[in-house]
Amino acid sequence: MLFGAGGFYFLKFRNKPIEKTQAQQEKNYFEINDEASGIYFKVSKKFERMPARDLQIKNPNFIYGFSAADDKNVNCYISQTKRESDGQITVGKLRDGVFEQVKKTFSDAKLDSQEIVEVGENNNKGAKLKISYVDGDIPKLQWEVAGITQKNAVFAFCELPQAVVDLYKDSVDLFLDSLNIK
Repeated sequence: MLFGAGGFYFLKFRNKPIEKTQAQQEKNYFEINDEASGIYFKVSKKFERMPARDLQIKNPNFIYGFSAADDKNVNCYISQTKRESDGQITVGKLRDGVFEQVKKTFSDAKLDSQEIVEVGENNNKGAKLKISYVDGDIPKLQWEVAGITQKNAVFAFCELPQAVVDLYKDSVDLFLDSLNIK
């Protein structure tokens, strides 16, 4: 009987899942640190990078673009433009400018939520927006983080149908919340 109990504990210990340290666990995202552009972010491994040619056709200011591997209607982009003038731009003006641009394409766009977020070093603040609109007959969301430096304006955003938001919310949040501009 004692041998049976010892064997039970031996098997239980032997088959116990090994607790992995964070370094041993495989990350479910890629980290992109583009020193030349001054941009750092994370993107889920559920997304595939878009070819540069496709990005340039959509918008010449797009420097990164990703589509969900299993749904090409779910896309995330990073756009960067040079600032035309020096001076401070408030987060409110940044928010208003982003929202006005979306309304030019989708006149029914609604600003569902907004917040001020950290987008870089030295207490660099940006705007995080959640916008909804209808594209054709499809209700869509555009979640965006916009920030500026002395030289550039950076816009990271994801577009997705409202019907699939629960499937991609974590991936979209990872992408937007990790944006860091220098």
